[in-house]
Amino acid sequence: MDTLLRALPYYILTVAALGTMMVVSLSVMRGMYPRRFLVLGAGMLPLAVAFFLIAATATPSGHVDRSAVGPSIRSLSTIGGLLWLLWLALAVKGAVRVERH
Repeated sequence: MDTLLRALPYYILTVAALGTMMVVSLSVMRGMYPRRFLVLGAGMLPLAVAFFLIAATATPSGHVDRSAVGPSIRSLSTIGGLLWLLWLALAVKGAVRVERH
């Protein structure tokens, strides 16, 4: 039970990121959101994998040794974070309209 309690937050983050990716992708396909939202969906996928790798190494006797997947976690988090920031910049650019008077 102790193992599950240590990994549970990361499993929740994994499911949330994958769910966000699926909802964003389906919403863009249905025409509810502009295509720039696909950048957000693409950013959630590496974050979901990184969260899963953190969950798999959450305890000393986890499925995998964290030192073996540490670089992968960092690179996936960096890629996901950069795509998320790109989406934020695109969302702000799409939401802000400058009118000259």
